[in-house]
Amino acid sequence: MFDLHVHSHHSCDAHATMMSMAQAAHAAGLEGLAFTEHVEWLPGDEATGFLNCAAYFAELTALREQWEGRLEVLAGVEIGSTHLFPEETRAFLAAWPWDYVLGSAHWVEGVPGWLPAGFADGIQAAYARYFRELVRLAREGEYDVLAHFDLVRRDSWAQLQQTLPLEQFAADIDAALQAVVARGKGLEINTSPLGNGLAEPCPGLYILRRYRALGGEVLVFGSDAHQTQRVGQHFEAARQLALAAGFTRLARYRERRRVGWIPL
Repeated sequence: MFDLHVHSHHSCDAHATMMSMAQAAHAAGLEGLAFTEHVEWLPGDEATGFLNCAAYFAELTALREQWEGRLEVLAGVEIGSTHLFPEETRAFLAAWPWDYVLGSAHWVEGVPGWLPAGFADGIQAAYARYFRELVRLAREGEYDVLAHFDLVRRDSWAQLQQTLPLEQFAADIDAALQAVVARGKGLEINTSPLGNGLAEPCPGLYILRRYRALGGEVLVFGSDAHQTQRVGQHFEAARQLALAAGFTRLARYRERRRVGWIPL
C-alpha cells in the first residue's frame, strides 16, 4: 500500500525531513509514499513561492537511492486552485519530472477555508461556495487526483466544531464527481480528519458511494501527514470504507500515469 499524500520540510507548514518520513512509511509497512509538497499561486498564502524544486528533487533523488528496493519514493506535489492559474500550473509541471499531482481547493473566492473568515457569513454559505468551486476545479483544473474532496467539512469542524449533511449539496457534488470520472482522474481518501475529531475521512461513505455509482474507479489513500506519526495513519479504516463503497483496488502512479493496481 502507498501513502500518496505526505508533506516534508519542503512544505511551508511541515518540518520533518524526507528521510524521517520515509522511515515512518517503512515502519508502517507501506510499499511507498509520495511527497506532495504544497504549491499555491494566490498572494498571501505561505505556500506561494515557498517550494524550492531544485532542493526538493536533490533530496528526493538521494532518498530514492538510499531506499531502492525497500520503499518506492514518488515525486509529488499538491497544487491549489489550478483552474484559476492554468498557465502558471502548466509551466510549473512541465519544468520538473513529477510522478503525481494532487489538486486542492484550499481557497474559495479569495478566502482560505482554514481561517474563521471562510465562515464569516455562516456554515451553509461556506459549504455551498466550496462545492461550487470544487466543480470548477474538477472540470477545469490540472491534477491526477483530487485531494480531500470535501475539505470544507474538515475546515468547518476545526473552526466551528460543526459539520453539515452533504446530501443538500448533491447537485454540485455529483457534478464534480462526474467531471473526475469523465476525465479519467481519481479521488483520494484523506485520513487526516480521523486524527482530528471527525468520524469519517475526506470523503466519507456518502461521497464514495456516489463516486462509485457514477462510474468512479480510480482511488488512492493519503494521510496528509505533516508529522512522522501521521504517515499511513488510519489506512485500515480507509480500506474498510473503500470496500463498503464498492471499491476493490487502489491505483498506482508513476510519471503522471497510472501504472497498476493494488488489491484491497
